[in-house]
Amino acid sequence: ALVIYNPVAGKKKLLNTKRIIDSTLKKAGYEYDFFETIPAKVQPLAQFAKKKYDKIIVSGGDGTVAEVTSFLIHHKIKTPLVIIPQGSANILAVSLHLPLTPGMALRRGLKKEGRALDAMRINNKRYGMIATGLGYDTLVMQNTPRDLKRKIGFFAYIWTVFKTILVYHAHPYKLTIDGKREAVVAKTIMTFNILPLGHLKISKPFLGTRVLPDDGLLNIFSLNPRPVRTLLGFKKMVQIFSGKKISIKTKKARRYQIDGNVFKGKTVTIEVLPKAIYIAY
Repeated sequence: ALVIYNPVAGKKKLLNTKRIIDSTLKKAGYEYDFFETIPAKVQPLAQFAKKKYDKIIVSGGDGTVAEVTSFLIHHKIKTPLVIIPQGSANILAVSLHLPLTPGMALRRGLKKEGRALDAMRINNKRYGMIATGLGYDTLVMQNTPRDLKRKIGFFAYIWTVFKTILVYHAHPYKLTIDGKREAVVAKTIMTFNILPLGHLKISKPFLGTRVLPDDGLLNIFSLNPRPVRTLLGFKKMVQIFSGKKISIKTKKARRYQIDGNVFKGKTVTIEVLPKAIYIAY
């Protein structure tokens, strides 16, 4: 196996994840290469691209998992990925109903075969598994302090929302979805490949659709929440679209996020990559 380990993620937790990984792999009869992430914009993972492994294991938060999945997709590596969630939100792990404790997550991942999931390719050069967003969600990602996330986890994002939601204004966007054009005014536009509970039938009345990570489609939500008008029924809050290739244009360059990582541009093109990665779950 290959183990990619972020020593910062989950460092305040009581469990010694590094020791758990070592003992679990040895007990299961695995030999493994161990890579510990470093403070860098891009991790030097290319050294592992041509090596053959039975399992690739990532221990870290959403950022670490996003970088590893991007590495696997870019190099077309089909080795099953085992995720040990150690971050503040763990969106991908929660969406796939993975155990949130290191030992259980690793033992389960070692037993499971990889299941093929779709991915997103953004502007022909970046990759994502969860969502790409423009607008308010990006502001929340940028303005939530890292130290607060480490202290209170996902609730740090809720705190940022309380502070900023009323002062953030909607903006016009031009969408092109599989060749069909749409003009919307929204506070945020989210394109989802996967969403916690989004695959369940019970979520359809709330979301208007099911978000499935292996259906070859992306789900686009244009949101313009305006509390008073929405409650009175004067303004539709959500518009929902689906497609295989989406282009989102703005009048001026704006920041957008891919699985929590923030970038900037006037146009964001997102296309689905069917069955691009294998995750053991």
